[in-house]
Amino acid sequence: MTPKQFMLHYLTSPNPDLAYLRRYWAQPTGIESTVGLLEHLGGFIKRTPTGREAWKDFIQAEAIEILRDEELPRGLYPRGSFQSSTTVVADFFSADARNRQDALLVEHMPFLNNILMGMIPSADLEEETGPSIINPANPIVTGGISSLDEDISGGLTGIDIDVDYVGYEANADRHDARSMHFRRLNNAVRMTACGISEQVHEYLNHIGLSASRWSALSALRSLACKAASDVKAAMKLNDDIPIAPTICIDNIDMEQRVHNVSVGHRSHLFRGTWGYVHVPNKELVGTLVLSDLSLASYHASIEKVKSMTINPSIFLPTPAEEDNDAKVWKAQIARVLHQYIAIPSNPATAIPMSSPVIEQIQAKKPSIHMLKLMDASDNSAEGVGQVFQLILAQSGLSVEEFFGRVQPMDGDLGTVQNFNCLRSQRAPSAYPQDQLNNVLFQLGAAHTLWNIATAIFTHHFGDTNDSKDCGAWQYLQALGFPAEKAIQKKDFSLMIDQMEKIFESMLYYCLRVIMKTERKQVNGEQTVIPTIQWNAIVNECYNRYCTARARKEADARECPKLHNMLVQLHDFSSVVEAKRSMKAGDVGRLMTVWKKWSVMAQSIKKITNYSSYLPRMVVLLTGGLNPSLSKYLRHNLLVTPTGRPDHFVAKDFWLEIQNYRLKYFHNKSGIGTQINRLRDIFSPNILLVR
Repeated sequence: MTPKQFMLHYLTSPNPDLAYLRRYWAQPTGIESTVGLLEHLGGFIKRTPTGREAWKDFIQAEAIEILRDEELPRGLYPRGSFQSSTTVVADFFSADARNRQDALLVEHMPFLNNILMGMIPSADLEEETGPSIINPANPIVTGGISSLDEDISGGLTGIDIDVDYVGYEANADRHDARSMHFRRLNNAVRMTACGISEQVHEYLNHIGLSASRWSALSALRSLACKAASDVKAAMKLNDDIPIAPTICIDNIDMEQRVHNVSVGHRSHLFRGTWGYVHVPNKELVGTLVLSDLSLASYHASIEKVKSMTINPSIFLPTPAEEDNDAKVWKAQIARVLHQYIAIPSNPATAIPMSSPVIEQIQAKKPSIHMLKLMDASDNSAEGVGQVFQLILAQSGLSVEEFFGRVQPMDGDLGTVQNFNCLRSQRAPSAYPQDQLNNVLFQLGAAHTLWNIATAIFTHHFGDTNDSKDCGAWQYLQALGFPAEKAIQKKDFSLMIDQMEKIFESMLYYCLRVIMKTERKQVNGEQTVIPTIQWNAIVNECYNRYCTARARKEADARECPKLHNMLVQLHDFSSVVEAKRSMKAGDVGRLMTVWKKWSVMAQSIKKITNYSSYLPRMVVLLTGGLNPSLSKYLRHNLLVTPTGRPDHFVAKDFWLEIQNYRLKYFHNKSGIGTQINRLRDIFSPNILLVR
């Protein structure tokens, strides 16, 4: 018999003699020595890693079993632990009531209470090591003192005690106090960035769920330094890629409101510029001719464009594009028919509800590095020059390096105009930094969509004071949306959505006319019809309402209502197709829409500048530049921030989202607008603190 077998038999045997010998092992007389035996046995087992793991599992299982047996008394408070929110009284929140609640936990769940209290750092730790007060303005202290341990003092016994910013000498006794600090620091950074109030933050720090605000700011400063070095690494010269990463910029304005006004201390408007660096996709660059991305090749292409004869045929659709346009129309019609009216019996042979793919961008998460918020506005030529100086400083490049390669940039129309004005003011010049002939500005796809869609919507909106007017406002009223709130510069996405609803409602009515059900009551049910009939309805709707011939025949009628509706249907269709092509990441379809808009912009009011800038951009992206550079620029118009297909957005739209977060979210911390903190801490870390 082995010793283990002997001990097991000794403890479990029902033999009266053995039971008599172990009668005091679990009694007050012998329990102390029994526990001592267990301690020695545990110490022996924990000598090896395998033993320590087995002992940990054993203790964990025992602890779980004990905790399951403990529970607070059931019933209504104060005898029980349940308090209804409908019968609560003010005394429930008093200090005496809180003490009684704590006593219930200690009395009825002592095992859990002792474990929790045992994990809290001992108050004697400060007395043993001696506190070292850390300057909150400079929390980074040398000499073995950590600035991230100020939150280890305090306990769960109250919330009215201020937690001092205290650091302790590093030693082995502090391991337990530091073991969960990573979680508290993570919480502190997120809460500070999200604008949580200082009172709530101090309480969460006091109960050990969060590090202090000073620790969070210290961590964010360190992360901001790392972000600045990442921007420099992204912008450095790369022999494998002769073109610079794309820089997307946009202006950001926010009010610095001052409550207690004094001389030199008044509310004013901060006007700045912010942006990010978009590193080229290596897989995309691998499909291009690298020599075509050089500065010399770009200059050669620009010289050819200057002597190019611009014919209207450049913007007119080719036979292949006309066929593709018909498929786009039919896909839009099929989508409305399927969603609201009828379903084909065999979807495999039905007309597809998605537009054909022309030039698809690869769905891959982009490599983006945020720039630091710049105290210079791009609203003027002088401001654009200041923005370039600040970008040059953040890039870590010399003047020769920055202006020695092609630098693609994205911005709205105003930024592009101011840049061209700055370049014309500095010409002629022999210095690259004054010529700025390496910078290639692209129109932001989102701003282009918003501005042209606004002009189209305004053109077709109509007169709300005339009940006989059949403009777009009538559709909005019928759909239950207030017409006066349709066109808002603060919410372009809502405006685009309303245009899409109007467009689909027009197609819906056209389909009901073809199916001869326009006078029947709408029941909202979708019927299943033969696929041949389903396809015939789509084709008839396209031929009767969506072709150029249909618009020409409607124009010959005496009543202009049908013609006006078909023109509106055509114009709204381009906006809807632009939105859907951008979401799908198909720049080929987007270029087709931009060609249409280049022609339409010549006659639509309020987009005079787009009538010249948009055709110029279309020429550069579709044939003016060399094929490799054109493809590179087209594929950099859109990004998918999450790397998922059909989740593409315009780069300037993604920057607008970050602007909104910085301006309305991280700036609402209850301490007023602090531009220095937004610039130095939050703007470089905006992708981290969300």
